[in-house]
Amino acid sequence: MERRSFLKVGVFGGLLLAIGGGLAIGLRPGDRSVRPTRPLNVISEAAFPVLVAVAARVTRGTSASPIEIAQRVDEALRFAPRQSQKDLDQVLKLLENALGGLLLRGQGTPFTLLDEAGQDAALNAWRDSSVGLLRGAYHGLRKLCLAAHYANAECFAEVAYPGPSLTKTPPPPMAARAPLAVTDAPPSVEGMP
Repeated sequence: MERRSFLKVGVFGGLLLAIGGGLAIGLRPGDRSVRPTRPLNVISEAAFPVLVAVAARVTRGTSASPIEIAQRVDEALRFAPRQSQKDLDQVLKLLENALGGLLLRGQGTPFTLLDEAGQDAALNAWRDSSVGLLRGAYHGLRKLCLAAHYANAECFAEVAYPGPSLTKTPPPPMAARAPLAVTDAPPSVEGMP
């Protein structure tokens, strides 16, 4: 075999192996054992376990139920623009993707299969990334989960919030300053017939 054809075969074979390996890593499934308790509105079935895992990491140390938080985020997103809904679903799938994890955080394991320390490290890598899109995605996910948790009245005590004040004092009674004059004739305007 000539050296040139050997190099061509070697480069082609290496490229084929890299693509095949990347596809194998990229298609590696994550944890699908987490299921929604209610029908989903926006988040896909594939992205739901990722959102649950993110909620568990973001709200650790609270009384939060990660599955309930993910359900509330899904319900709140019903009112978001369609493009924002798609973007969030894609962000969750990127976070879960093993190939994305290999490229973005140096670890080819789906997010839902990482242990707690690994998930924290993955989220911190996005938080501290030089890529603004990843930083924005991290902060968006974090704020969605925290808002879904603390909007629940049962969680107000965790932050010593007494809850909204719903008492509204009635307005004082209205009193007329003078009797109203009612006439049958329409009002006249000067200069108008």
